[in-house]
Amino acid sequence: MKDNLIKKIYEQGYPNAQTAPLVSLEEFFKGNEDEGSIGCNLMDHPGIDTFYSVLLEIKSKPSVQDVLVEIMEVEDEEYWPFSERIYILSSANPEEIEEWVKILEPDEIEEGYMFGPPLLLQSCILIIKCLEFGGIDK
Repeated sequence: MKDNLIKKIYEQGYPNAQTAPLVSLEEFFKGNEDEGSIGCNLMDHPGIDTFYSVLLEIKSKPSVQDVLVEIMEVEDEEYWPFSERIYILSSANPEEIEEWVKILEPDEIEEGYMFGPPLLLQSCILIIKCLEFGGIDK
């Protein structure tokens, strides 16, 4: 699991890409027992299982398209890749999202991508634009 995760991170241009890699919740959390991989600044860490279950619950909400984990650092083989940011792709308002994640004690909740649209999504955006503007003559 960890090997597949690291492979996906490097396939997105890590560490040289302008944007940080994004991975699914399942890719980040399955097999992860390293509390230092997310929420490491919390005095009372709720545990990896709590992070995973809360984020899976959010992902299942009707107003949520997906929940993705941004990878900030891959250290040596001893540690799981490190994340300090989660993206919730949703039509919900920030106050509602803040309530959903309250137990995880985020530092802040903002809209948009910290470093611009990730490579993973840029190709999707191009496909969407082609479908939206390409049209088929009737």
